[in-house]
Amino acid sequence: MEIKLADFSHKQELLELWREAFGDGDDYILSFLDAYFFPEYNAPVVIADGKVASALYLIEFELYAGMKVIGRCAYLFAAATREYYRGRGYMGALIKYSAELYKNRGISAIFLFPQEGGLKLFDYYARFGFKPVYGAKKIIYGETRGNIDLTGFALVNHEINNTEVFDGLYRAYADFTARQSLSPMKDRLFYFRCAASYLDEPDRYFGVFGRGTNNNVEKFCYVFYKKFENNYYIDDIIIAEYNNIDGIALDFKETAELLADYILASGEDITLEMNILPEDFDDKKLAMILALDEKAENIAGNLKSPVYLNMYMNL
Repeated sequence: MEIKLADFSHKQELLELWREAFGDGDDYILSFLDAYFFPEYNAPVVIADGKVASALYLIEFELYAGMKVIGRCAYLFAAATREYYRGRGYMGALIKYSAELYKNRGISAIFLFPQEGGLKLFDYYARFGFKPVYGAKKIIYGETRGNIDLTGFALVNHEINNTEVFDGLYRAYADFTARQSLSPMKDRLFYFRCAASYLDEPDRYFGVFGRGTNNNVEKFCYVFYKKFENNYYIDDIIIAEYNNIDGIALDFKETAELLADYILASGEDITLEMNILPEDFDDKKLAMILALDEKAENIAGNLKSPVYLNMYMNL
């Protein structure tokens, strides 16, 4: 077994490994590799029997805490091992190699979103020092509060490639992210690709919730959601830049409740499931972080509640 950084000669094997592990089509995989695979830099691999047996990718972003950049972090993505080579400790060796490599590069933290396997994967990554510091609270709404006039409110769906709408979305995302106690800020292109990939799935939508006319809309939030029969699933809420009612600013919870009231009032026998700001570490876990320097370690260790990540869906 040899661990090294993949180069261009490994690209076809990386594609084949990804296809086997995740079942994605070649066009999708190549679109990622062409955009985010940097040869001999960010794709550590295990070479066994002369070929790529295990691989992962690390994509760098700025790491924010309370409106300040505290360093750079790396998003660990698409970690996979060929089925024949599983159970040999290759992925664990890759993670340890990556942590040491990126610590030496001055990266403050590595974070990841465990996908298939749920809590078992959280337990797996915890072996290597990752901590679950990102989460959400799942709320199920069944009826409106009935204390606000919803006349003039609307949830209007949009295409994510509408430049004006996406500009507002990204500004809102960046502002929200920067204000949190600890959060990686995805660059504009990666954020767009995350959003677009979410919307590639059937029955998933992106909309703007607001009030007013087409030419003068007061935005409350941007919304990513799924709809199945009479059930709505709000996967993500991004608070808009100017988010208030009659000059009174709304916080995240109030905005979520207002959106819930609107959806529940729009039809009969509707239920609504929503991810909102987490209150404690027993809420739904979304992602984990491995601190690589003292500053990130101190912040992660002293968090009183988990951080909520807008647009946590992946490519």
